[in-house]
Amino acid sequence: MRLKLKNTVGTSNAAKMTIISIIAMVLSLSACSSAPNSTSYYILNNQVSAGAMNQARLTPNDSIEGEKGTVLLSVHLADYLKSPYLVMQINEHKIEYATFHMWAEPLTDSSFNALLSDLNSTSTRFKFKPEPQLRGSKDGLQAQLSVQIDYFHVTAQSKVILSGHYEYINQQETDVKVSQSIIRAFSFEAPLLQDGYSDSVAQMRGLVTKLAKQIASSNY
Repeated sequence: MRLKLKNTVGTSNAAKMTIISIIAMVLSLSACSSAPNSTSYYILNNQVSAGAMNQARLTPNDSIEGEKGTVLLSVHLADYLKSPYLVMQINEHKIEYATFHMWAEPLTDSSFNALLSDLNSTSTRFKFKPEPQLRGSKDGLQAQLSVQIDYFHVTAQSKVILSGHYEYINQQETDVKVSQSIIRAFSFEAPLLQDGYSDSVAQMRGLVTKLAKQIASSNY
């Protein structure tokens, strides 16, 4: 009878130890899954492109710049692109925000600065300036370029896309204010060369350059 009781106590203790081990494992896994993930931040313009833009502002070629017409540039993004998170298109109608992958500065600002830099580096006929800079002045009545970006993100098919339209408005004020408007669509895509968001941002920057070249070569 004593032997049977001793075996029962031993079995009970073993069961308790098993339960304790299971609880400890669950708590350990829970702690790992709830551990904070580090957030990565991305810039559309790297140091080289930003430096080139600043250098052009500081040392303009007056003889060439004086021959160019002034165009006021503005860039507008679709509302879903104004989020601080990078966007991935999952399928035709679904997008997801990359919670731990964020823009270091608003995409509206960085895409504007990138396009402004590329346009001034590419165009041989116009010098582009921020639209508010000459608003309300006589020069502000001459020409405006408004760029609407509808899609600008990476997709689950391992490519990045940039599409939308731009409108060139040439305004002249004589006895009657005359306005001529030309609208052009654009659509670009590029495959990802590497995995990860860093390469997708690099490819997105390249698409901005392609857009600048299309605008610069447009007949308006």
